[in-house]
Amino acid sequence: MKSTRPGQSVNAVGVDRRVPTWAAGLIGGLSRDVPSVVTREDISERLTDAGSDRDVDSTINELRRLGWLVGLPIHGVWAFIPPGQEQLADPYVVLRAWQARDPDAGFMLAGAAAAWHLGYLDRAPDQQTAVWLPAAARLPDGLRPHVSVVQLRWSGAATNLLGPSTKFLLQRKLDLVSWASGLPAFGPEALIVQLAARPSSFLPWADIIAHLDRLADDCEDERLATLLADQSTSAWQRAAYLLHAAGRPLRGLDLLDLRPRRPLPKVKFEHRSVGGNDSGIWAPEYHLQDRLITPLQLVLGKA
Repeated sequence: MKSTRPGQSVNAVGVDRRVPTWAAGLIGGLSRDVPSVVTREDISERLTDAGSDRDVDSTINELRRLGWLVGLPIHGVWAFIPPGQEQLADPYVVLRAWQARDPDAGFMLAGAAAAWHLGYLDRAPDQQTAVWLPAAARLPDGLRPHVSVVQLRWSGAATNLLGPSTKFLLQRKLDLVSWASGLPAFGPEALIVQLAARPSSFLPWADIIAHLDRLADDCEDERLATLLADQSTSAWQRAAYLLHAAGRPLRGLDLLDLRPRRPLPKVKFEHRSVGGNDSGIWAPEYHLQDRLITPLQLVLGKA
């Protein structure tokens, strides 16, 4: 899947799109390769390949003036606008810029972005892109207006299971490399953990409810339990209840039995945008007050 979001374009290009003689080889190579973003080092290498001894910084400034490069909120990285295209439409261009500057950034698409690429939303999300970051990583200041961070902590071993399994990708006939627009992204198990541990970090609940059964069936319970191991008991309760609400109650109870043996606290499953004064339903097996899933299922006729 590929999405474009209204309002996510970064700067329309200028009207002057000439190709000066000195830039013909450089722009020709960029037009052939169509990189989403380029760094100062990229331009330097391309100038060398073109046999040019032009100054790199003055070249970048001139390409920006001509409308072939557009500035991004990541220092030292620019977006290339191919011929025939008037503005940037890639919703992830700022993340690609970050990845180009710091290949070890370690971020992953999470939340609605991951759900969209996994096939659990019927329309592309139009809010800030949500990402998960490793504990040691920090979101660059320039990305704060464009990206939200999902606060979840996993041990080193668990992080290897955050993406979808190869088996899942093959079953869905998704490209192993480019399935999420070429960026690392949560698989179904990590998505369920996010929904369970941080319900407020996910906005399009009404959209994903219609695909809750598919999300449950795509999850491998062993992977899910491993990813829940670092989370709170309440996250276990909500994750198990999600399986229950998806029509898989036995799997839900089995998952709950795998939690570390601690008493079950009274837990609410709610979101500020759903429920209102509705008290929801009490699910005694999970010691959980559902003010989110069932109300939406009733509205959508999925209960």
